[in-house]
Amino acid sequence: MKQNDRYVKVQKLGFFFILLVSLCFVASALADDAQDITQECIFKTSYTHQSTSKMTDGKYTTAWTSEKSNQPYVIVTMPAGLLCYGVYICFAEMPDDWMVQTVSGGKWTDVAVPDEGYYHIFVSLCGVDEMRIIAKYDKSYQKLSINEIYFFSYGDVPAWVQRWEPTPTDADIMFLVAHPDDELLFMGGAIPTYATEQQRKVVVAYMTHSNATRRSELLNGLWKMGVHTYPVIGNFWDTYTTTLSESEKKWDKNKALLYVIELYRKYKPKVVVTHDFNGEYGHGMHKLTAELAELAYNQAADPEQDTESAEQYGVWQVKKLYSHLYEHNQIVFDWDVPLQSMDGKTSLELATEAYKLHITQQSTKLTMETTGVKYDNRVFGLVCSIVGEDVRHDDFLENILDSVTYVAAVTTPSVTPAPTPVASYTALMPKLNEDGFIDEGEFVYEDDDDNGIWIYVSQTLKVVIQRQFDPDTPLRWYEAEIWSDISAGEIFQTIYYDPEKKEKVRVDASETALKYGIVFAMNTDYYTYRLNSVRRKGIVIRDGEILLNDPYTSYTKAFPNLDTLALFPDGDMKVYTSNELTAQEYLDEGATDVLSFGPYLLRDRELNPETYVVSTTTNPRCAIGMVEPGHYAAILAEGRLSDSGGITVAYLGKLMRAMGCEVAFNLDGGQTAVMLFMGKQLNQIGAYDEKTNARATCEVIGIGSSSLVPSEKTEKD
Repeated sequence: MKQNDRYVKVQKLGFFFILLVSLCFVASALADDAQDITQECIFKTSYTHQSTSKMTDGKYTTAWTSEKSNQPYVIVTMPAGLLCYGVYICFAEMPDDWMVQTVSGGKWTDVAVPDEGYYHIFVSLCGVDEMRIIAKYDKSYQKLSINEIYFFSYGDVPAWVQRWEPTPTDADIMFLVAHPDDELLFMGGAIPTYATEQQRKVVVAYMTHSNATRRSELLNGLWKMGVHTYPVIGNFWDTYTTTLSESEKKWDKNKALLYVIELYRKYKPKVVVTHDFNGEYGHGMHKLTAELAELAYNQAADPEQDTESAEQYGVWQVKKLYSHLYEHNQIVFDWDVPLQSMDGKTSLELATEAYKLHITQQSTKLTMETTGVKYDNRVFGLVCSIVGEDVRHDDFLENILDSVTYVAAVTTPSVTPAPTPVASYTALMPKLNEDGFIDEGEFVYEDDDDNGIWIYVSQTLKVVIQRQFDPDTPLRWYEAEIWSDISAGEIFQTIYYDPEKKEKVRVDASETALKYGIVFAMNTDYYTYRLNSVRRKGIVIRDGEILLNDPYTSYTKAFPNLDTLALFPDGDMKVYTSNELTAQEYLDEGATDVLSFGPYLLRDRELNPETYVVSTTTNPRCAIGMVEPGHYAAILAEGRLSDSGGITVAYLGKLMRAMGCEVAFNLDGGQTAVMLFMGKQLNQIGAYDEKTNARATCEVIGIGSSSLVPSEKTEKD
């Protein structure tokens, strides 16, 4: 297809595609989290004997590749009863001309003709049950090659799905490096500091990407740090050299210089930051990249140099050039400053997390930690400048743009909820014995209005619930702390409203609490929702009976990912990933109940890193956890309200860790999430589908029984 013809075709489809995406965006903005339905989809390729498992195995080191043909394709049929509202494609190789098609009037019809050239790309759809990705090229044969692909149902697409924005053509800073991961190892926290926290226009440019896997790793790493503008990825040969002369031959120095000159002219960076002239640990390609950066600094402004790119983009004078470890006019950065934009994480923490996504490089001797010592990634020197020497020595953009000032966020480990009125509730307590309970009777205190404090104490149980409010977010949440006498059998249990009919009878959770006089209760995993779904059901055990045994067989970013919470008769709680144990192994371990939802939030007090990529939208959420057997905690955060917007799963985990939990587990949220005290629901339900009542469920998870809980009949009266 001629370029001009293709442009006309894109133009014709433009209005329809924009309208389609707009309608889908409006619909998605009103929705819950989108579900990853990939594992339930049916795939058909242009060569039917081909297995497609390599594009759905969750591994960027593998790829599905079609046979070479004129129009290779893959057709995907959605699971019965579910429609697809978006597809996320990670190409191993970029087709010359490709499109997404759906069936209209019995024919395959183009719905998206992406031309950005992004190797990872998300395409919005509007509820299709079948679609096709096809590579079209009229005059030659080619292959369609995909590393990974994901399909999503209706709702908010997870934050880990990369939706790239165009590379800025008026950049503030360009980071020019030789290979993927150099931007992390040797630039430290520079990229998240400038691109994410300060929202500068940043271009990350690579001379080489080595292979498809490393290209995916660099994209994943940048996205992890909050970088949303697409990088520039070169195609020079990736090989290790020790001398500059050897590198110049491998890359063809003149060709590489023209490439860098064109980068400067096309993206017009005010500042360029590059490698150490000595190649950090002596890598010849690092040395050459630094030399090219300096040569292009002088030549990109000269109209006589590379007249072709000068005619296309105009000439450009970079104002400042910095080199890693350069001794002149140095800046020593502090990458340990917590960032407001990234929930209190430091820029070095973000770079370290991004480096872990460079899976293929984890066996090398280089790490973010050792690099910081041997090849200090905080230190840069000013090589060239047309705006004068640095004076403050704290900003690449000094003498060019006004500095960005901000109050450092609280570091991630010390993120805590708002101060709780500990003194006020302890003053309300009755006299406790040495075990922390009372010797006889029951004590109940309720303050629904002013302070939001609820207390229950008996000879075997103590429950304290406090309402918290952060007006700046805004967010309202309930924190419950529970102490129990395990020796007296006071442990958490799942309790059906009707033990005989189990999931067949669903009522308001408060009715279950009232029926059995439960002191403290919450919703569970709402596993009944999945009974009639084509999606995985998880492992569900109640009272030693296996009800469902359908876990994910490998890690998935679907929400819920069906991680599990296991309850034991000795009061212990444990969390597991979806496929960590079989149903029988739970029983062999002694578990009485297994809840399947997730992700798990904490294990050994460590925050599950997947909470940052699984369900990152703010919604009503709730969790339960254990400090130690006999000491538990629970949180319910309200959402979808004008005065409480909800929280992310990651922040929920941090709140649970602040309460001292060793393990914590995310339960079903949204309309299902409830916290009950003495049979009464404490939290308010935000509007969803025009409903403001909790979902009917068949069970609760609860602890304690009291005759002071009103009977069902009395409560209704």
